[in-house]
Amino acid sequence: MKKFLRTSFFLIIPTLLPLSAFALGSTFRDFSDVLVRLLRNFVSLIFASMSVGLLYGVVLYMMNSDNDKKREEIKPYLLWGVIGITVAFGLWGILAILSDTLGWGGVGIPIIRPPA
Repeated sequence: MKKFLRTSFFLIIPTLLPLSAFALGSTFRDFSDVLVRLLRNFVSLIFASMSVGLLYGVVLYMMNSDNDKKREEIKPYLLWGVIGITVAFGLWGILAILSDTLGWGGVGIPIIRPPA
């Protein structure tokens, strides 16, 4: 069964990837626009979930103010939460730089400005 799943995975995925590229648009720009949108949404979701996780860790840390052993167990989770948020924020910035540099500035949520 494992061999069948592995073989089917390596046969089906390379077949579907070019089909998905044609389904998304006729040019590479259309495909890259969709890819950048997906990456931005993914990074935003990661950033939001890590922020909630870090907030939960801080609440646990505060609730266990009298239990030093429990606080020492929570500290590594808080550290990794801060590192994760930093990495997600960095990815967000890298995507913004790439999209502006390569001319994909119109990808994502449009900015509505008041009339002048």
